[in-house]
Amino acid sequence: MIAADWRFRALVRAQLLEEGFQVRALPALEIALSHLTAGGERPGLIILDTLGVEFDGQAVSELWQLSAQAPLILCQGAWSRMDVCQEGLAAARVLRRPFRVGDLVEEVRRNWVCVKGDVVPR
Repeated sequence: MIAADWRFRALVRAQLLEEGFQVRALPALEIALSHLTAGGERPGLIILDTLGVEFDGQAVSELWQLSAQAPLILCQGAWSRMDVCQEGLAAARVLRRPFRVGDLVEEVRRNWVCVKGDVVPR
């Protein structure tokens, strides 16, 4: 999970841990890219919060490629303009605010099933 807002990161991380998922929460896209470039563990799923931060679409695409194209959930503001199709991220799911933490957890569950073929979080 990548989110600049520590409160959002903490709330979502806590709920996902409660649901049984392993979570690595990072404050910036650049840190996630460094982690993967250095050979760090690839995520099974990526949550990227774009609210209040300008993201380079190329960097998001690079993150997705480095993660072996793990399912990507983009959390955006109601008026966000990041076009996932234009960036070659057709596999991305987009949640636009307002949404509840439970909505995001449900989206993680749905995408986790697609990746692992079962409903058991790791």
